[in-house]
Amino acid sequence: MFLVSKFAIIKVIVPPLLACILFVIALFGLVLPFSKHNLMEQKKETITLLTQAAINMLTYYDRRVQAGQLSLDEAQRRAVQQIRGLRYGGEDKDYFWINDLSPRMIMHPYRQELEGQNLASFTDPNGKHIFMEFVNTVNQQGGSGYVTYLWQLKERGDRIVPKLSYVKLFEPWGWVIGTGVYLEEVHAQFAEISRELIFISASIMTLIVLLSFAIIYHGLSEVNRRRLAEKELEQYYEHLEELVDQRTRELTTALSEVRMLSGLLPICASCKKIRDDQGYWNQIESYIQRYSQAKFSHGICPECIQKLYPGFDEEEEGEENEKD
Repeated sequence: MFLVSKFAIIKVIVPPLLACILFVIALFGLVLPFSKHNLMEQKKETITLLTQAAINMLTYYDRRVQAGQLSLDEAQRRAVQQIRGLRYGGEDKDYFWINDLSPRMIMHPYRQELEGQNLASFTDPNGKHIFMEFVNTVNQQGGSGYVTYLWQLKERGDRIVPKLSYVKLFEPWGWVIGTGVYLEEVHAQFAEISRELIFISASIMTLIVLLSFAIIYHGLSEVNRRRLAEKELEQYYEHLEELVDQRTRELTTALSEVRMLSGLLPICASCKKIRDDQGYWNQIESYIQRYSQAKFSHGICPECIQKLYPGFDEEEEGEENEKD
């Protein structure tokens, strides 16, 4: 159980949490929108380059006409045949079409029933005059431009989807040639890229979270160990103080049991009794034993022997002489 405060936990958790939040904001607010924009720009650049390649093909046949190698009708027929068969894309179903400035359909690989027809009044399901928009775009934007509209999905006439096309005018023949990308496919491709990016980002974020929790756990463990050490040290100091107090009490008790004799003691000049603080006269040995740790054993000194037993020394000396 961690012995850390809520403030310490918040202080450790907030930085990696903020980092994850900023990462998510950056991913969904900047990276994915930028990726979508970049993908669309790549698609626009692709159809621009492909359209220019078709224009180069028309230029080739026009040069042959100018050189007298082909008639205009034959050159246009060959050009239409080659462009009709051009395909690209993942399924090789993306195509080119050609209309003139009338606008009349010159060639469309999937809508051949429109070829030769004037399409000035042709509209998509939203009412947009598509082919007039193509003509207006090349006339107003320097010979080329992008147009968004609704059109059938490749050869599937039963499915109408948004499409972005690039159209370019081939001035020598007055033809408008174009190709485009289906926005549904772009969105699907972007969704796939987004899933991959999100998966990679989620993996990175998971790794960051795991590392953050590992760091947090390690940090909290260090804090916990420090707190436990501080608590143990505090308990040790408390125990030490208790021991000191206990030893002090024991020493005080021991000192209180030690009795010392000091100062002037009133002693009888005759019987040698000592008067205590209560005024009682005590035998000297009783007094000393009471107020000190001294113990007494009884014996008799030589002077007292001579005084109490005058003939004791002479008898002892005579016995020693007889032994000799």
